[in-house]
Amino acid sequence: PLVCTDSGLVKIGILDKVRNLISNQFTPIIFDKTPSNPTEASVMLALEKYHAESCDGIIGLGGGSSIDLGKAVSIMVTHKGSLIDYSSNEGGSEKIKETPSLIAIPTTSGTGSEISSGAVIIMNDGRKLIFVSPNLIPNVAICDPDLTLDLPSIMTAGAGMDALTHCIEAVLSPMVDPPAEAVGLDGIERIFRKENLVKAVKDGSNREARWNMMMAA
Repeated sequence: PLVCTDSGLVKIGILDKVRNLISNQFTPIIFDKTPSNPTEASVMLALEKYHAESCDGIIGLGGGSSIDLGKAVSIMVTHKGSLIDYSSNEGGSEKIKETPSLIAIPTTSGTGSEISSGAVIIMNDGRKLIFVSPNLIPNVAICDPDLTLDLPSIMTAGAGMDALTHCIEAVLSPMVDPPAEAVGLDGIERIFRKENLVKAVKDGSNREARWNMMMAA
């Protein structure tokens, strides 16, 4: 597999935790140059590594950026042309067909990209475009709140506010979707009313708060 991650997770040892759990019969190939906001250029660099090392699947390890980058790479592995051709902004969602297997392992509680059908990539022309397809939903999402215990308070706060915003959007959307509203209300309660975000920011080692934040995301 190609592991899409960032240098920060390499430095604090999260990558090693995951790599040590992968069977010795597999040699994971590491792409650790995911920027804070994934770009078209970084996607193409990762794609080049995917092909050069004859990879056959993708692991997105990190925040939404690493997972979104992995999704974009998966598009280009099995599709021709330019990445921009497949953005929903350009009417390309229907063009996204079969993609390689993708495992998502979030290390933040924020975007929820590990279970969503979407990704956001900054293109070479500066536009921030959306890619949406059922084929971009990861095959497996491994949500382990222990992976968020070492997340700095400022990143915990930012990711948590992102999760809260998504939950509020689910409730305020004019589309009628009672199950989505129920999920959104549950997330809002976990984050805001039960103050799990505040608890996680104040004490990053609070496992109960971290668990509730990951479920809310």
